[in-house]
Amino acid sequence: MSTTTDGAEGGASLAELLIVLSLIAIVAAAAVPGLTVLERRAALMRTAQQLAGLVARGRAQAVLHGRASALVFERAGDSRWRCYLAEDGDGDGVNHADIRSGRDPITGEVLQLATGGAGPGILRGTRVPDPAGQGWLWGDENDPIRAGRGDIVTFKPAGTATPSSIYLSDGRSEMRVLRVYGPTARVRSLVWRRGWQHWRKTGL
Repeated sequence: MSTTTDGAEGGASLAELLIVLSLIAIVAAAAVPGLTVLERRAALMRTAQQLAGLVARGRAQAVLHGRASALVFERAGDSRWRCYLAEDGDGDGVNHADIRSGRDPITGEVLQLATGGAGPGILRGTRVPDPAGQGWLWGDENDPIRAGRGDIVTFKPAGTATPSSIYLSDGRSEMRVLRVYGPTARVRSLVWRRGWQHWRKTGL
């Protein structure tokens, strides 16, 4: 009689344990973002880090060589961009015509960037706050590189740069922006996700 009671009690305890473990698994799964979300965030961060590195190299190149250099962005089709560093070879600043003719040489590897993944882009179908903290982001949604004429961030020998904002998107729910400050070429990185009221500062 007692054996049956003990067995029943043991069975009940095991069932309860399984229920508790199942609940813990469900809560843990809900609390941790899906792997694809984490992968997109990681890819977006890597792209931001690469671009921030190019900004630092472009500034150093201009200061060391005593002539302007630039971080150049070019569309490479409907869904792709590419960017690279180039140096002013004829004293009139870096521009696309001189790059094509070879007068302004490309000085490093060409970075390929995909829109809708972890590349230049502005999320559609939602209002994005202005990183400056005033209202909403304005301008052409198809223009994620806000860097003066020609999507070129120019660095001068004095260490200054074209004031710029480089918007990156995962194409779904998250954006980053690299804000390049003119007087120092310092880069500030901010992140924004759907539902947030403001951009948040983030490390690189």
